[in-house]
Amino acid sequence: MKIKFTPKFYARLEEIADFISIQSGSKKITIGFILALKKHIIVSLTTFPKMGRPAEEFGKDVRKLVHQHYTILYKIQEENIVVLTIYKENLPSL
Repeated sequence: MKIKFTPKFYARLEEIADFISIQSGSKKITIGFILALKKHIIVSLTTFPKMGRPAEEFGKDVRKLVHQHYTILYKIQEENIVVLTIYKENLPSL
């Protein structure tokens, strides 16, 4: 299966990167986190697409995967896994 990221996901990822950069004061830490996050998503979901638990509260067929206090919402489609958005736990933003 192929992983596809939505514009909403990339917009939220940019906000998260900005926050981490400000808090850490380190571009290296920020880039490291973003790369580790994307690797986690790609490896986990291509290996085990149903790894995340169902999250129907966010929509039909939506699933939830967690990585270091961030929740990733995604859907499994015919030949793709569509990563919808990401948010800090307990702060949903669709």
